[in-house]
Amino acid sequence: MPGTDIMKRRAVGEEEEEEEGPPPNPFIHEVHLRGAWQHIKFYLLGVLLFPLRFLLATIFLFLMWPFAVLRVIGLTEEDLQQPITHRRRFFHHAIRVLSRLMFFASGFYRIKIKGQRASSLEAPILLAAPHSTFFDTLVLVPCDLPPVVSRVENLCIPVIGALLRFNQSILVSRHDPSSRKKVVEEVKKRATSRGKWPQVLFYPEGTTANGKVLLKFKPGAFIAGVPVQPILIRYPNKLPATTWTWKGNGVFKVLWLSMSQLYLNVEYEFLPVYHPNEAEKADPSLYASGVQRVMAGALGIPATDYELIGDMPVSPIGQLKVALELGLWELGKILKKARCLPMMAESSGEPCKEGTDGKLSKEEFADCLNLTDSTTASKAFSYFHKDAGGCVDLREIILVLAVLDAVRRAEDIAELAFKLFAETPQVDKNGPCLYEEGFSAILRCLLGTPLPESSKVFAEICEGISAAGLSKAGFLNFSLHHPCYRQIFRYYLQPPARAKKRRPHSPRPEPLTATAASISTPWPNGTCTQTTSLENGRGLGHHKAD
Repeated sequence: MPGTDIMKRRAVGEEEEEEEGPPPNPFIHEVHLRGAWQHIKFYLLGVLLFPLRFLLATIFLFLMWPFAVLRVIGLTEEDLQQPITHRRRFFHHAIRVLSRLMFFASGFYRIKIKGQRASSLEAPILLAAPHSTFFDTLVLVPCDLPPVVSRVENLCIPVIGALLRFNQSILVSRHDPSSRKKVVEEVKKRATSRGKWPQVLFYPEGTTANGKVLLKFKPGAFIAGVPVQPILIRYPNKLPATTWTWKGNGVFKVLWLSMSQLYLNVEYEFLPVYHPNEAEKADPSLYASGVQRVMAGALGIPATDYELIGDMPVSPIGQLKVALELGLWELGKILKKARCLPMMAESSGEPCKEGTDGKLSKEEFADCLNLTDSTTASKAFSYFHKDAGGCVDLREIILVLAVLDAVRRAEDIAELAFKLFAETPQVDKNGPCLYEEGFSAILRCLLGTPLPESSKVFAEICEGISAAGLSKAGFLNFSLHHPCYRQIFRYYLQPPARAKKRRPHSPRPEPLTATAASISTPWPNGTCTQTTSLENGRGLGHHKAD
């Protein structure tokens, strides 16, 4: 039967194409209890331990409030621009003790420390990673409560706002365009104060992940070009209950599962101070990359370019930034729930009904896909790009449905994309060609790529080609064989259930030194190391952590 043949061909293609894919999505983490005994243990201990621990931790947190207020009371904003001196050190010590008691009540009975913290003269900046949970604030205790960089909006939160003022944290506003510049100047001032200011602690990843990889380091901590001391954070527990990510267990579940354990293990390792070379001092991004690789090597996990842009987790691929949670798959869920039968896209893209000129209104779209529910039709229709008349391109619908068809190979998708969007020149010398407009439409409907990004990619792959467009061979080479862009069709446009089968199978990186880091190559995660120019992407999502 034709369907059986297609499935067999698909299976054969998988064996032939099997290659190393990107690391798993680091922004997803869920804990599932296994077995009756584990459920009984956690629910029983949870009923007994969680209320008591949560109450005690809250009490210790609120006890810090008066000490934090008393430490800065009577000081003007000008006074707070200078480090607070000895007469108020009592309050600093009191809050440090209360902080330790709060985490002790939460189940962190013992903190294991490896290495030694450097002085502020040796390393004005501390870097803690991987950042995987709100419990990571415990690292402030062995570091003597250093200032951090936080959002100015957090000043309005009871207790938290007082604590931020107490340790003179650096505050940034997302709504003030000049705020980031002021933060950079403040970081430079403190980092170059030659020990006058205490060390500043950064979580260089900028958000929480599941700890299985290191996210791309933000350059803010490296702008001053001063030596930094990396701090490795580990939670060697049987159940990884403390992890809190962009998508997964909520705050209450993390607190319940964590505080329901008899005790929680945490380990901090102070690595040797990292001294940047001249090139790294001049380039904060290069400096950040070097430190990231050193820390990843010491942890034995991949150093990746994954990051959170706005509210969207992305992975850079050449000059593109591809969302790790493509809207394409959300559309697939909507259509699957509506029991929409995929439109067969093996033809040349003929209209699905008579009289269609290649553009579909909302009503025609719903009729074409047999969507009887108006709400479902509206959700599915909203995925596609509309022209000035509010209509969608039938070619984009055909291509998207083909990708959602699980039996299609990457080669099938690439050939169909070219067939749908290629144009035949008036002077037909070399056959159909794919021009920038069609190329951009392909990336837009599949990845949500904005026009500036797709234009740059098109110019990159057409460089050195005399023709104004891509031939079929050129486009297939881009989509299936290009050293970095092939990951789009071979991995990111594969249904999630199939993509999960491809995981990194290379050995973990060996521990690196500061010298070796500058010449080591990044972990293969779908990022093309040949391209360094990166632009911001776009997409939908929500942000759980700052």
